[in-house]
Amino acid sequence: MAATASPDSTSGGSLGDVIRTAELLVTTGPGGVGKTTTSAALGVAAALAGRRVVVVTVDPARRLADALGLDEGAAADEPHRVEGVVGLGDGPDDGELWALMLDAGSTFDRLVREQTANERQAKVILENSVYRAISGSLAGAQEYMAIERLHQLHSSGEWDLVIVDTPPSRHAIGLLEAPDRLVGFLSHPVYRALTAGQRAFAKVTNAAASMFLWAVRRLAGPQIVEDTVEFFRSLSEIEPGLRRRAGEVATLLRADVSSFIVVSSPRAEAIGEAEHLVGALRDGDFPLAGVVVNLIHPLPEPLTAKDRALLDDLGEGPLADHLNWHDELSELAIAEREELAALADLAEDVPVVELPLLDIDVHDVEGLAGLADLLVGHG
Repeated sequence: MAATASPDSTSGGSLGDVIRTAELLVTTGPGGVGKTTTSAALGVAAALAGRRVVVVTVDPARRLADALGLDEGAAADEPHRVEGVVGLGDGPDDGELWALMLDAGSTFDRLVREQTANERQAKVILENSVYRAISGSLAGAQEYMAIERLHQLHSSGEWDLVIVDTPPSRHAIGLLEAPDRLVGFLSHPVYRALTAGQRAFAKVTNAAASMFLWAVRRLAGPQIVEDTVEFFRSLSEIEPGLRRRAGEVATLLRADVSSFIVVSSPRAEAIGEAEHLVGALRDGDFPLAGVVVNLIHPLPEPLTAKDRALLDDLGEGPLADHLNWHDELSELAIAEREELAALADLAEDVPVVELPLLDIDVHDVEGLAGLADLLVGHG
């Protein structure tokens, strides 16, 4: 794709400043607004600016993998270098672009190994049947492991910039709350009861915990009950490390090195979700760095009174159809800009970049480079 349209920026600053200075960049927004592609394009822009960048996606549709030309599974959990970006060479000052698909289970495994005292202790947890069943599918696990993987990559010191492409908005809020939710889970009465005293089921006397285990026994049998209790008891041995990590992650997300970009489209429902996200980020003291609005329809040149009078006298035909199309597109474009005005006001002092609806879908690194220029080329 050769992008030719020019973006509009309705607030101060630029995304170019963000990708040159941030160490962590989290993109969030509604589904179907081009968020994954925007994340990848920001990665291209940062790499072209000379930075070593890794882009992490937690999008279950694997769209980022497709956009970056990654084979199925090639980028799973471990970074995979993206080739073919024009302008990226092997010189000492050249940037690099890498990508990976989040594997929540592998990230959880890595966290367990890091927090346990030895391989034997890690093995007890990793081989537990309950752990194997929930490590990649537990409610909230993917959101927390996305942030945990971000922390792992950032703390490794290997990357100038880590970009995380989050799931749609409803999951993104869970992602922001993930560290606090982990601490809440570790403080829950059922968890506290299951990790206290002797390991036998009969010794668990807390009413809520007993009811929970009774239900598990009825549904899955006594062996699963024993495995469940053993899992929670083993987890309690690394609880201090998990609490400490959750605190580190929560602090990192709010640090000056982090930036959040909200991505939306001009649809009213998408703008509403974006406004909610902007408010949630500000309320949570997360550093909002910009807003990107994709898929904006062009605003046609207004007709002069003379031209409209002439066209209004036309009967049915191609010119009349074109006039109707002009009026409908004008109404749509004006309505979109009215929706955008409220979002721009809410975003206040951060850049709001408006990108036009492109006639070619961005599906390869050439298209990403064109989109990168639209995103940051003006600043």
